Amino acid sequence: MTLPQRMVLYGTCVVALMNSIGLLVLLVQQNQQCARLEQTEARLMEVEQSSVVEFLQEVPRGAAGLRASVGEQPQYQYQYSRNKRSKEEEKELQQELQEIRQEEGKEISEQEASQEVGEETDKRTKHEKHKQRHSQHYHKAQVQDDMMMMMTYSMVPPPGEKGEPGERGERGELGPPGEKIQPSNDAIIECLIKSLINPRNVTKMKTTFGTWMKDTAQLNDERIWVADHFSRMLKEYKSISFFQKNSSDTIDVIKYYQGCGHIVHNGFFYYHAAGTPSIAFDFSTKRLQTLTIENSLYNNLAYLLPNSKTYFKLAADENGLWLIFASNVDESIMVAQLDQKTFSVTSYVNTTYPRIKAGNAFIACGVLYVTDTKDTRVTFAFDLLKGKPVNVTFDLRSAGEVLAMLSYSPKDRHLYVWDHSYVRLYVVHFI
Repeated sequence: MTLPQRMVLYGTCVVALMNSIGLLVLLVQQNQQCARLEQTEARLMEVEQSSVVEFLQEVPRGAAGLRASVGEQPQYQYQYSRNKRSKEEEKELQQELQEIRQEEGKEISEQEASQEVGEETDKRTKHEKHKQRHSQHYHKAQVQDDMMMMMTYSMVPPPGEKGEPGERGERGELGPPGEKIQPSNDAIIECLIKSLINPRNVTKMKTTFGTWMKDTAQLNDERIWVADHFSRMLKEYKSISFFQKNSSDTIDVIKYYQGCGHIVHNGFFYYHAAGTPSIAFDFSTKRLQTLTIENSLYNNLAYLLPNSKTYFKLAADENGLWLIFASNVDESIMVAQLDQKTFSVTSYVNTTYPRIKAGNAFIACGVLYVTDTKDTRVTFAFDLLKGKPVNVTFDLRSAGEVLAMLSYSPKDRHLYVWDHSYVRLYVVHFI
């Protein structure tokens, strides 16, 4: 082999070696860019979710915000500025994603120009990049779909604005604040709770907040329904064994619900539609019926039960259907008795008990029971049939995590509890 031929061979080897080194460098840079892209998309998702939560909880609703008084304008401007900052952060993250994709495009061009050897490696790299871009595009589209769903939930019209069609019940009128009455024990003695006994864990849930329910009226119905804190989907389990195995069907209840105060009663799912008064959903006909509760607190974080972030608490006992809520007049706890046939309010009771002292609440045998702010003990009871407080207190649990729900069932005289992700049953021991 002549010297010129050797020089050409050695030069070709050097060029091939340099191309291989360049390819390795580009692969390392690509991996770094992929890591940056994943981190940026994670940040983008956090900002999107936080902006949705702020929108759900604090932004004034449409025309109601335009009709707000001058005294309410500073709060509206503050909420608007928070949302504006969130949108600016989203825009910055979108720009950062675009820059990363542009850098990746430049790398691909450089790589194609430098690859004179290793064609198989080059093709494999292009294929992986194509799959990655396709996956990123799909993920972004999925996030946008989720955002649209949550924005749909958040744009629930306030009372008085046009919403989805449905039969509207009669509007109840709130009576004047009641007078404070000294507690007594004139209630029917066998209907007062002495204690809760025989606690039993049913299963452990994945979320801190939620509601689990059986039909409180239909004796032979063993189905169990589970509602999240914010959703429009309801899970249905055929029995408690299916519940423990996490085998369920899903029901779309048409509107988004909010809180941990829902019940299933006589074939209806009663729930608080986010940003509005109560809604009833019939499982069989899937027909919405709405009932507006006047002078009630139902938004702006003025919760009836702050521990579980609940505005309306529905209950059923031996006397029928009840709705517990807070008055926007004096922020005391109110109870409305409901007529299921006409879906209207038959009477209001003002307990004069301030909502800020309440942890959770339930109704059994015509008596309202309210826990302390740590949900460790029942500290207040009110006879709704006679309109006066009664002297009843008893222990509930030791101090711990969030108690999301308490719900009494007259069908089996059990208390249904969602306590720190555990769902439990208590036997109610009456005096």
